Amino acid sequence: MDQTAIFRHARELQQATTLDDLMRVTEQAVAAISRYRQTWLVLRDSDPSIVRLIAASQDLKPLAFERSPIIPVTGDPMVEEILTAHHVVVVEDARTDPRTNKATVARMQNRTIINVPLCIGERLVGALGIGTYGGEGVLPPTQEELDALVVYAMQLAAAWERVHLSEERLRAEHERHALQQRLEAVQRLEMMGVLTSGVAHDLNNLLMVVIANLESLDTPMAAETRATVDDALAAGRRARDVAKQLLVLGREPTARRETLDLAARVAATVELIRAAVPRGVTVRQSVVANPAIEGDPVQIDQALANLLLNARDAIGDRGEIVTTVDAVDFDEAACRRLRWAHVGHYARVEVHDNGSGVPPELIGRVFEPLFTTKPHGTGLGLAVVSQVVERHHGFVRCESELGRGTSFEVYFPTK
Repeated sequence: MDQTAIFRHARELQQATTLDDLMRVTEQAVAAISRYRQTWLVLRDSDPSIVRLIAASQDLKPLAFERSPIIPVTGDPMVEEILTAHHVVVVEDARTDPRTNKATVARMQNRTIINVPLCIGERLVGALGIGTYGGEGVLPPTQEELDALVVYAMQLAAAWERVHLSEERLRAEHERHALQQRLEAVQRLEMMGVLTSGVAHDLNNLLMVVIANLESLDTPMAAETRATVDDALAAGRRARDVAKQLLVLGREPTARRETLDLAARVAATVELIRAAVPRGVTVRQSVVANPAIEGDPVQIDQALANLLLNARDAIGDRGEIVTTVDAVDFDEAACRRLRWAHVGHYARVEVHDNGSGVPPELIGRVFEPLFTTKPHGTGLGLAVVSQVVERHHGFVRCESELGRGTSFEVYFPTK
């Protein structure tokens, strides 16, 4: 046994602060103390019916995470043995060994598999996997290799526990910080609810005058002029509805609910704001699927308009805005993988622009009331979007890349 190599890598494990660090050191250690080059880590999940692949060597990573990131325990005697026996499990040839799940073996092209338990005291937290794939053929381990891997796994288990607890602490701090930000956002919404009530009342009165005068224009006029007047009247009525919504900003409204055609509302909103979009900006629409949702049409339209106008402001005079409506289903496995998702069936609206993008450090703040990066922005548009979506029991997320654009995705529960 190459004890010098094991101790050298044990010292490196002590310096590791992330899972990637642990995997990098483990790849080097396994290569130094054995003939194997493919390595992976699996952990017990809170769901006892599965184990989860959390890391793999660089050559193996694309294949492993694409084909088998979650491994069912039931129906896989090898995994069941790993989780119950707490000893090294060696499979010389996965294709012929009766303990392996042949469907998984076919997907992954496993040959020799060595699973070394990772234990903290008597508690098994996962396993260090080593082995061969495809053309590498069958390569049974020697006793010296097994002894070295067991000693290294003891060091790895302790390092993993330290890194895991450190990550949990950082996650708890992040959640506490996010909760504080949420509390501050709610306080700002309460403040805006007070400030906007008077403004909305006056604005509504002024809009009533504008609408009344537009409706009184019954004199003959050119078709183009009539179309312009009708557009202005429609916009005035929409603005009046928005003014009414300002009265309940920051409070839980008693909104009406009706069945909505989401794609149709997106199309109508695009037409409404098209006149406010520079001529050099192209607006494209795509409908992949269009499940019905229940919602307040005024609030939904308000949220869609704010998303489109936000995209317009991000682009400037030239660029492209693409809206997409489709359907998405999230099960528990998807939610564990994506983390931001919620279990259920949703209609999704994506508004993508190819503008300059949002700096990574600001993405988490884009929905905060009164927060804006625009010279003349109010910081209200995306805050209203977030609040409307929450009232409809949905969720919204933002993805952005500097120099390539930004996407806002809104998810509404389907009927």
